[in-house]
Amino acid sequence: MMLVLFLVIFVTLKLNQLTQLTRAASSIDGQTVRLTERLSNNMFSMVSFEKKYLISKDNDFYQHFLRIKNDFNNDIQQLGLIMAGDEKNKMFSETCELFDEYFSIFTLEIENIKKGQKYPYGKYQTQKEKIVEEINKNFKDINWTARSDRDEKIKISSQISYNVLIITCIAAGLSIFFGILISFFNTRLINRSILLLQKKTKDIAEGKFEKISGIGSPPEIKELANDFNIMCDRLRELDELKEDFISHVSHELRTPLTAIREASGLLIEGAFAEKPKSRQELLKIVKEECERLIVSVNRILDLSRMEAKMMEYNFSRSSLIPSIRKCLLKLAPIAKRKKIVLKLKHQKNLPDIRMDSERIGQLLDNLIGNALKFTDEQGSVTVEVLLKVHDIKEIQVSISDTGCGIQKENLENIFSKFKRIEGGKETVRGTGLGLSIAKHVIAAHGGKIWVESTLGKGSTFFFALPAG
Repeated sequence: MMLVLFLVIFVTLKLNQLTQLTRAASSIDGQTVRLTERLSNNMFSMVSFEKKYLISKDNDFYQHFLRIKNDFNNDIQQLGLIMAGDEKNKMFSETCELFDEYFSIFTLEIENIKKGQKYPYGKYQTQKEKIVEEINKNFKDINWTARSDRDEKIKISSQISYNVLIITCIAAGLSIFFGILISFFNTRLINRSILLLQKKTKDIAEGKFEKISGIGSPPEIKELANDFNIMCDRLRELDELKEDFISHVSHELRTPLTAIREASGLLIEGAFAEKPKSRQELLKIVKEECERLIVSVNRILDLSRMEAKMMEYNFSRSSLIPSIRKCLLKLAPIAKRKKIVLKLKHQKNLPDIRMDSERIGQLLDNLIGNALKFTDEQGSVTVEVLLKVHDIKEIQVSISDTGCGIQKENLENIFSKFKRIEGGKETVRGTGLGLSIAKHVIAAHGGKIWVESTLGKGSTFFFALPAG
């Protein structure tokens, strides 16, 4: 492109120069040659008619002389307009002075003839011949100079045309050479990038989710590589998610199913046939594990429906406090068993909010249940409800515990599904879906949820719901 741009500018400048030279050679030098030749011929004609008139005294010859003199004056004026250069102007000025001198002598002769006086005819003729000779010499010099200038301009024009041809050929050759060279390297670069993408595609098919690096150009391939890397990250996440899902679900399903199988096996074999109380305990275990299994499956199904935007919500305007009290009452036995103090603090006259009471109850069960799970005996769990007014009114609920806390690097992942943050202490294992479900429930209500925690001092989970 640089070569083509240079060629366009060069050719444009040279063509402009060529046009100026051609115009100068045609309109100035050529016109000068034509005018000097015509002036020279007219000068000879005037001399001829002037001599005929002086000899014959015929007025017709004199009138012919005047007409030619008029044409001569017009031509000399045109010649003066196109004269260029000091040397030409000097010769032109001398010619005009000589012609005026010649015409003055001829006018003096006419006056003497009209008065019938004698005058030195031979002397005047000698003077006029000398003047005419000088005038013709000047015309020839101006003509020769104009022809030389015209030939020089034609020579320069030919040289310019030749230079333009040479430069055009060189630029065209270089453009073709560099075009092929650039195309070769671009093709190699594109082929290398495509082959690298092809190899990485095969690696992905084999389960190796590695990013592509080292692709800087062309831009389109680089963009494709960036999209490919984003796809790799997503596939890696999905693969990890799949492993987590299989690990967690297999554990959650295997444990209750194993317990049910062993208990039912013992019952079938007639174990504890003579001990009704032991048989009752086995049946109780089967029931509890069945309920645990149902809860796990329901949570997985709920999360799947939420992610697919298929979960149905029954919204109505109601107060949040009754739902919180109901949850606290439900979980009070757990708190009592662990000697944990459950507290509820709330402002009076809180506005109603638009919510699905069942889903909000599920959310509260999960958050308060987690707080109790991770709080040691003699600890406390506090639920606080406040009305916050920023850009909009919202009800903010905080659930604070005095438990083990959460490490800072785990705070970002705590709401991801199948992620269980246990703070390094032994706890009852869950599905790892509770907080992920909570996040979806709050999002469906147009609210937000977040957590603040200090390791070893406890955690506080917040959620806010619009009150407008």
